[in-house]
Amino acid sequence: EECFQAAKNEAGLASYQVRDYTAWYRHITLAMLAHAYLSATRASAEKGGLQPQPSSSSR
Repeated sequence: EECFQAAKNEAGLASYQVRDYTAWYRHITLAMLAHAYLSATRASAEKGGLQPQPSSSSR
């Protein structure tokens, strides 16, 4: 239930009005892929996997 609520808020899962099954299926698929990407990015950031890039200015 928590994952579904997060997907609704973060990936726009609940913001589509059904007009056609094919369009709905594509929207749901893309929203779930976006949610999976966001979840993986958050998990790696919490583990310390993402380090801030140093600025490349040499001044």
